[in-house]
This record gives sequence, structure tokens and C-alpha cells, in this order.
Amino acid sequence: MNVGNGLSEPGAGEWSFRLGPVAPVVALIGVVLLAVYWKILRALVIQWWDDANYSHGFLVPLFCLYLVWRQRAYLQRLPARGSLIGLAVILSGIGVLLVGDLGADNFLMRSSLIVVLAGLVLFHLGRHVFRGVLFPLAFLFFMVPLPGVIFYAITSPQQPLAAGQPAWMLDLLGIPVLLDGNVIHLAQLTLGVTEACSGIRSLIALFAAAVAWAYLLLPVGWPMLVFVASTLPITIFANAARVVLTGLIGQQFGVDYATGFFHEFAGLVIYAFAFLCLAGVYSLLLLVGRARTPVPSP
Repeated sequence: MNVGNGLSEPGAGEWSFRLGPVAPVVALIGVVLLAVYWKILRALVIQWWDDANYSHGFLVPLFCLYLVWRQRAYLQRLPARGSLIGLAVILSGIGVLLVGDLGADNFLMRSSLIVVLAGLVLFHLGRHVFRGVLFPLAFLFFMVPLPGVIFYAITSPQQPLAAGQPAWMLDLLGIPVLLDGNVIHLAQLTLGVTEACSGIRSLIALFAAAVAWAYLLLPVGWPMLVFVASTLPITIFANAARVVLTGLIGQQFGVDYATGFFHEFAGLVIYAFAFLCLAGVYSLLLLVGRARTPVPSP
């Protein structure tokens, strides 16, 4: 049966929930979550600060809050009808937390917080609001560092590629180069492509930025997929350019110029270059989209 606003009445396992009295409940839940997850969140923030691979983690929760605030008018129009399914999701999140604690698995313990948050939204506000905030909730996973096994499974195959491409490019430029695994030997210096130099840092941050960009500005469908997938070749090329620049500077001006400040500065410049490439892909997709739009007949 439909009510006047076109939305269905509460069904089995659902109940109406007014947004007005929610503040005290939210405050209490926040205090409980903070008490349970304090040590986990503290260790997570420390890793964001110490590990440059995940320094973007500080921005992820802020961006998710912005997304919720951005669609606040739409969310306020949705019926807040709690669902018992949310209780099952909360219990699942607590189970993930316990399993992670028993196995000393930081990834599971940190991810459990997102599952519990999703369950709380579903339990208190219902499926309509849950669908409205599903993307911000899912995007929170970008703030959780990957398990070490997965991280090294990604970076290990990338290292030979991250060294091979710059070596090939330097050879094209007429610079004598000897490639030994993931080590590039030049006349004036030796460049070792470690995990930090394999491009994984740029890939993780650029991938998260591309997903956010696509969600905000691109239509659902193949443009989103193409845009997000473009982060991989862009990252590979940008990282190769960084290594080549380091090699060129080292050959021309010496090892001291190629390391230290220039190494970090070049990383920032190349990262900005990667964003420009991403903007180029976005512009190209907009042009293709306009070209594919049929012209209305007179």
C-alpha cells in the first residue's frame, strides 16, 4: 500500500523512525564505538602518518562526510524506517572484529568498523537511507591499508616492470644502461626500484581519487569503468618518467642532485602530472559522450 508521498509503509521487520530524536542515540553509539575501536583507530591514524603509501587515509573520512552532507536534502526526504537486517549486519561486523582480534589481523579489525557502521545505518534508518549512503560507506575502505600479503603480491610483480620501462626509455635516449632485476646501473649512479618506487603509492591514491571523481562527475556505465581503469597505465607511465628524470639528473649533475630533495620533489611533480593525465582522460570521455549523443530530429 502506498502513502501520500509515494513511499511504501513499513513492512515486516521495519519500523518508522523520526530523525528528530536521533541525536542522543547517535551520540551514545559514537561513544560506544570510540571506546571499542579506540586502539584500532589510533594505530590506523599512526600508520597514515608514518606510511606514505596510505597518507591519503586522512582525506577519505572527510570526503565521505562531504558526500553525505552534499546529499543531505535528498536523505532527509527518505523514510527513516529501521530494518532488522541491520542487526544481522552489526553482528557480522562484531564477528569480523573478533576474528581479526584472534588472528591479530589489522585489516579485518579495521574493516569491521565499516561493516558495523553500515549495519547501524540499516538498523536505525532503514534500507532507503542505507542505499543513499552506500557509496560513502563503501569508499571508507580506501582508508584501510591493504594486508601485507596482498600489498607485496601487488608490488613484487610491479618492480621488474617499474625498472624495465625506465631502462628501456633511458636506452632510447642514448644513455648506456644495464638492467639487473629491479636495479638500473648507469655510468654515474645505480637506481634501485624498491616497493616504494614501484608506483604502488601513486596507484592507490590515484585509484581512490579516480573512483571519487567518476562518482561525482561521470554517468554510470562504461565511462566510469574506462576512467577508473586508466589509472593503471597512467601510474605506470608517470612512475617510469620519475625514474627516468632521476637517472637523467644523476647523469648530468651527479648523485647528490638525483637523491634527497629532488627525489621527493620529482614525486610531487609526477603525481601532479598523473592528475593532469587523468583530467585529459576525463575530457576525452566527455567529448566521446557528446559525440555519441544523438542529435534530435527537427
